Amino acid sequence: MGAPETGLRVLIADKSAHMRETVRRVLAQYGNCAVVGEAETLLDAVRIARSATANLALLDIDLAMNENPARLRRIAAAFPRLHVVVMLNEDSSDYREAVADRWGYSCIAKDKAEIDLATLLETPIARLTNRGGNQRAS
Repeated sequence: MGAPETGLRVLIADKSAHMRETVRRVLAQYGNCAVVGEAETLLDAVRIARSATANLALLDIDLAMNENPARLRRIAAAFPRLHVVVMLNEDSSDYREAVADRWGYSCIAKDKAEIDLATLLETPIARLTNRGGNQRAS
C-alpha cells in the first residue's frame, strides 16, 4: 500500500513489535493516513526518515531517553517537516511536562494508544502535519 501524497505519512519507532502492530492497526482505520516506515531503534528511525516522506513520527520514550537531548534536537532540525509525538510507557502529567520541557514534543500514552491516537488524528496536529509545517502541538 503506497503512502498518500497528502495526509499523514507515519513513521513508527518503538522497540516493541507488538506496539508497532497496535499503532499500525489503529492508523489503518483512518483513510488519510499511511505508515511509511517502522523502526526498532532510533538509528533505524533516522535512516528511514531520510528515505521516507514521513510527516509524523511516533517515537517510543525509551528510544528518546537513551539519547542526548542535544542530539535529538539536531535530528529534529534535520527533519523540519517531521512532527514528533512521544509514546509514553507511563502516562502522567509529570511525564508529559518533562517531555514538553526537554524536547518540546507532545505525547500519547501507550496503554491508551487506541484512544490517544484517535484523538491525535482528530486534532490540529493532523492539519498542521498535512501542511508540512514544523509546529509542535500543545
